[in-house]
Amino acid sequence: MQNSRSQMAINIIGRLKKKLKIKTDIELSEVLSVKPNTISTWKKRDSVDSEAIIALCDLYGFDLNEIFLDKKIALSDKSSTPLISREVQFQYVREADTASFIEILPKYNLPFITVEESRIFQVVSNNMFPFIEENSYVICEKIAVEKAENNSIVVVVSKQKGLFLNRITKGYSDSDFVLKSENVFFNDVMINTSEISEIWQIRGVLSYCVDWEGKHKSINNKAIGKLPSGQKNK
Repeated sequence: MQNSRSQMAINIIGRLKKKLKIKTDIELSEVLSVKPNTISTWKKRDSVDSEAIIALCDLYGFDLNEIFLDKKIALSDKSSTPLISREVQFQYVREADTASFIEILPKYNLPFITVEESRIFQVVSNNMFPFIEENSYVICEKIAVEKAENNSIVVVVSKQKGLFLNRITKGYSDSDFVLKSENVFFNDVMINTSEISEIWQIRGVLSYCVDWEGKHKSINNKAIGKLPSGQKNK
């Protein structure tokens, strides 16, 4: 029992380093903004600065139960949605080990998300304006390529071509898609199914502008998946 307790701080520190993908105490001290010898002191005293670790977990979206108790809450894991901000989208597309990359991203529990795999993508251009504005956030669920509904709005990830947010339509053949923009100043993009790494169906939009009346809207649903008044589907 005594030996188990004496490992408490070491285990917490070890789990934290594993989640952060770092190996040394010095690296951890830099992330926590504490002196290098602080981590060693925690281990000797078998006591950690809980407030500092909780703040770090909150910043990175880590599960406190997992860090402190080595237990995962299944419901939390399923409902935790990673945010792919504009700053990390290039890395997200190019990352070979996507699962490891997702681990370090901030995550949010959205009560209306019930699917196994979901993402929040920040919108980086006005190609879908006025339907979806730049800097807003789209809430998506992962679908198979063959399940993409014609004329629906999706996020397409291609390691060859990048990340796109467009209205998807059938191309000249069964293996081709056309990614269309609502904004006439943007060109359509042709893409083959073999070039698609992931496809995410957009289910909702969170506005970046907090003063906008429609802070949240749902799309791609039969009852409410319509364009604003005066707009027509392409």
